[in-house]
Amino acid sequence: MLESKRIYLRRFEEKDAEQLLKWGKNARYRNLAAFENYQNIDEARRGVQQYMARPESYIICLRQNDQTIGLIELYERGLDEKSGLLKTKEVGFLLDQAFEGHGYMTEALRLILNYAFKKKRQKEIWAGTFVNNEKSQKLLEKLGFQYVYTVDYSQISTLFSYQEKYYLLKQAEWLKIDANMKS
Repeated sequence: MLESKRIYLRRFEEKDAEQLLKWGKNARYRNLAAFENYQNIDEARRGVQQYMARPESYIICLRQNDQTIGLIELYERGLDEKSGLLKTKEVGFLLDQAFEGHGYMTEALRLILNYAFKKKRQKEIWAGTFVNNEKSQKLLEKLGFQYVYTVDYSQISTLFSYQEKYYLLKQAEWLKIDANMKS
């Protein structure tokens, strides 16, 4: 378990289906982060199973009362050893809107970045945000991520109608930033 003063990250459990259903019914999360559109508890349970199957998917909880406030994940970007993608991950995150503006996602991202760079020895962490998700973009920049490019997915397939901005944080840069935060 990864933890800080106010929050901890734990693996997904069956009981998280109710929370996924709540987020899945809220169009805000779909519009800002493409969160799955869960319409009933069975769909949400299947979603929990998918999160449980991923090795680096976590629920964000408050330490004071164990309340679930969000989720955070590290995704594989590729498994080809020669390409170097085993040393790079992508981070995804969602914070319940009732808990925005209190620094919880900053804390969660610091936990997952320290874990990724120090324990997992990743060289790069990428993050993608919808172009309209300015809060997430500002948070990523605050943590040292640099904007790299935008992809217009509507140019790739008629199934998609969105653009996504991609940000990159390299291990060496994060280790400097993290050291400065502690001093």
